[in-house]
Amino acid sequence: MKRHATDVTSLVFGLLFLSVCGLWFAVESGAMEPDGLRIAGPIALVSIGLVGIGASLVRARRDR
Repeated sequence: MKRHATDVTSLVFGLLFLSVCGLWFAVESGAMEPDGLRIAGPIALVSIGLVGIGASLVRARRDR
């Protein structure tokens, strides 16, 4: 089976979707107060951005 390249855009949007759903579920289930989104939201977005940058760098290195 031949490995295929990672689609960074799909990875980032998939992680974004999962984080939005996870944060929504945490608030709706009472595990987190809505005020917690002020901290958790930006942390999730920065983490997803770092994953996207890391995946792009790994792909660029592999393509050399």
